[in-house]
Amino acid sequence: MADARAIAVVAAASIAALSAAYGGEGEASTSRQQPAVVCTSEGGSPWIVKARGTLTRTKSKNEIIYDLDLGGQSYTWRFITSPQGSTTIVGPGFLLQSDAGARSQQLYVTGEIREHAGPIILSLAIGSRCPSWLPK
Repeated sequence: MADARAIAVVAAASIAALSAAYGGEGEASTSRQQPAVVCTSEGGSPWIVKARGTLTRTKSKNEIIYDLDLGGQSYTWRFITSPQGSTTIVGPGFLLQSDAGARSQQLYVTGEIREHAGPIILSLAIGSRCPSWLPK
């Protein structure tokens, strides 16, 4: 439950900032594609590239939709903002298929995702490189 609240707080703050920067009344839907990379680290070891693909971000007045295509696997998630300003997240489920322990997932309004399953960390990053920070 604490993880869900943390995701909601991060998403709400991110959506508010993004809406202020990009949003506007009556704005048409816009879409853009970017390269994306999925990397994992186990027990603090260096990042390993697990998959490369395309992340498509579609933004409309009240919604941001992400479609991740990893060439054979695809995931969709969205951030939906109500007229009152609250944000609902419809997540993609876990990208990391592991039963290595307690799990958590952080979704960012940028489209990036970070997951933890026991000692394993997964990072979905925009671009073609794994994150520059080293897992601990």
